[in-house]
Amino acid sequence: MKTPQHDWKPMESSTAGARCRNCGTHVTQQFARVFGDNGDVVHGCPGCTTYREMQSGGHLPRE
Repeated sequence: MKTPQHDWKPMESSTAGARCRNCGTHVTQQFARVFGDNGDVVHGCPGCTTYREMQSGGHLPRE
């Protein structure tokens, strides 16, 4: 008896809602947790901002 294999990929988003607010590019939920704001909203992704800005928080809107 074979057990069913699931194609679970932890780096992929389980929902279609994770998108960059700046350019609309799809991002994973994990990316949103790491580089998003406190609500996991992504304001800049690798497609529209630099990693240096993302690491320093320079891509987040000023309040």
